[in-house]
Amino acid sequence: AGLRTIIDLRDSEEVAERPSVFASSNQLSYLRMPFYDGPPRESFTPDLHRGYRRELNELGEHLVGLIDTLVAPGTLPALVHCAAGKDRTGVAIGVLLASVGTRADLIAEDYALSEKCLGPDNVRTAREWVLRRGYEWAAWEHVSYTPPERMLYTLAYLEERYGGVEQYLVKHGLGRSKLAEIRQLLTEEIP
Repeated sequence: AGLRTIIDLRDSEEVAERPSVFASSNQLSYLRMPFYDGPPRESFTPDLHRGYRRELNELGEHLVGLIDTLVAPGTLPALVHCAAGKDRTGVAIGVLLASVGTRADLIAEDYALSEKCLGPDNVRTAREWVLRRGYEWAAWEHVSYTPPERMLYTLAYLEERYGGVEQYLVKHGLGRSKLAEIRQLLTEEIP
C-alpha cells in the first residue's frame, strides 16, 4: 500500500508560515503532533548536543505518543517530518530506530544523510530563520549540519541517563506490548 499517514511535528507558527498541502487531503491522514507549540523558550540553545538531550528529557511522552500513533491499525506506511526534517524528526526517528534494535552507528549514518539530502538550500533557509528571530548566525551556523557524532552523542546520553531506549520509553508510558508491536511492524526476520 502507498503512504497512509503524514505526521507533522512542527509548531503552529511554522504550520501557519508553510501550511501542509496534505492537511486537507482525503487520500491520507494528516496528523499534527507538535513537539513544541509557541516561540522558542529561554532554554532554546544553538548547542544541539544539549538541545537533543533536552528534547529527550522533555519530550518522552510525545515520543511515546508518536509510537502509539504508528502502531494504530491503518497508519503505516507513514512519513514523519518537521521544518527541515533533521532535529525534531532526527531525534524522533533516532529513538524509533533504536527502539526496534537498529545499531547506533547505522542510526547516526542515517541521520547524517539528512545534510546531504537537504542540500545547500538548507543553509540559506536556516540562516533566514536564525536572523528573523534576532539570533547571531555565527553561533547558529552549525545547526545546518548533521554530523553522525551528534546522533551518537544523543543515543549515548539515552543509554547513560535512562539505561537505554526501552527503559526510556517504558518510563514515559509506552507499554512493553506496544514496544513489541512496533518492532514487529517495522522489522522483518532475515533467514
